[in-house]
This record gives sequence, structure tokens and C-alpha cells, in this order.
Amino acid sequence: MATAKNQVPVQKLVRLTAKPGRQAELRTALQVLESATCAEPGCIEFTLLQSISDDEQFVLLEHFVDDEAFKLNMQLPHTQAFFNAQLVASVHATDVTGLVCP
Repeated sequence: MATAKNQVPVQKLVRLTAKPGRQAELRTALQVLESATCAEPGCIEFTLLQSISDDEQFVLLEHFVDDEAFKLNMQLPHTQAFFNAQLVASVHATDVTGLVCP
């Protein structure tokens, strides 16, 4: 899918596991990140989900208008603050661009 300016959207499914005993802190940090990221002009969707069977497991659904918007998101203070908190034991990101319906 391409936008009117021939931009290719970026869509990712990101699975995160909290460090042991840090799931409440990670959830709070992810909620702050979700709120700030959703306010970015290039963000189409940034949705946080938490597993009901394992409270250490989280999923982010990320959708940005293009790679430039995604790269900008990665450099913004709220994103850097999230990474600097070091609450994540593991992360697995899957590019699902073109696989998810708009």
C-alpha cells in the first residue's frame, strides 16, 4: 500500500517481555509511550496490549505513515526515555507492512 505521495507505511508487531518483577513498571512506561507516540503527526496507530495469561508479555501494534515518521519516533525524547528505563528482557519486532489491512 502506498500513500498519495508514494510513501510506504511502516507497520510492525512488537512482542516485549518484561524483566522479572518489572511488569507493572513496564506497563506504566508503555502506557506513557503509547500516549506520547499516538500524538505524533506521523503515527497512524500505536496500540498496547498485555497478555491475560502471562502479565510479563506485551504486544505493540505500530503503524506509521512512512519510514521517516518511524525513524523520527525512534529518536524522540519519550521513545529514548522508554529505552533508557531498561525494563525489557526481550523484544521481537516483526515487519507486517502489507500484511495488515488498513
